[in-house]
Amino acid sequence: MTDVTKLIETDHREVEALFSQYKEDGKKQTALKICEELDIHASAEELVFYPAVRDEVPDGQKLAEEGNEEHGEARQLIGRIKNTEDTSHLADLVNQLEEAISHHVSEEETEMLPKARDAMTAERLDELGSEFQAAKPT
Repeated sequence: MTDVTKLIETDHREVEALFSQYKEDGKKQTALKICEELDIHASAEELVFYPAVRDEVPDGQKLAEEGNEEHGEARQLIGRIKNTEDTSHLADLVNQLEEAISHHVSEEETEMLPKARDAMTAERLDELGSEFQAAKPT
């Protein structure tokens, strides 16, 4: 079993690598892979991690609401990315998405994840890690 906060951080690094790949190749396929990974990650967080943060972490209600709002903003950009065929517009949208995700990741990794580690036992973090993995399609 793996601590949910470590799994979330691993997902963050994978998406950052995909953004780097997009900067190199500029392919719609890479942009769509970013969107897919973010959708899967956000859904698993919303299903498993955010409810636990809301219920078990001091100030968790506020942290979970902020995370959900940021996911909503990202999903709007994801929808626009999926629907554009214009390569320069695509590049602009992917750049906007990267900025939004970078901000979200920074907030999660400096606030939410450390607070979760402080408030939850290692066993609880591992239990959430298993649920987080199970919430993702294989």
